[in-house]
Amino acid sequence: MKNTATPSQRSTKQKTAIITYLRSVKTHPTAEMVYLALKKKMPQLSLGTVYRNLDAYAQEGKSLLFEVKGQQRFDGDVSPHSHFACDACGGVQDLWFALPLPKVKKHLSHGASVRSIDVLIKGQCDTCNVR
Repeated sequence: MKNTATPSQRSTKQKTAIITYLRSVKTHPTAEMVYLALKKKMPQLSLGTVYRNLDAYAQEGKSLLFEVKGQQRFDGDVSPHSHFACDACGGVQDLWFALPLPKVKKHLSHGASVRSIDVLIKGQCDTCNVR
């Protein structure tokens, strides 16, 4: 009988390794960074597999996806938080502050509902700001 599961539904060692790695780091890696980190232990891993699975995880809400300096970055921590991205070095750090939801809702049209709030603050990190 043919397997009719989609790539995002199948559980493989590669897929498990990708999400495990993503959840273990705080560097907000690109797909290429994930690929290079896992390729050492999984020589059969392809960059296409990493891209497909990272995109699937983001669509499924199992990871966050945002763009910094023209590159897609991924975060395995899906708990509510924001990010700061450095325009100079491309570094990303987590920010743990809550936006006042009542104030956000006040600016929405009547009847609108909020599913999530994604904030990406851009500027220069302290290291790059000193240079």
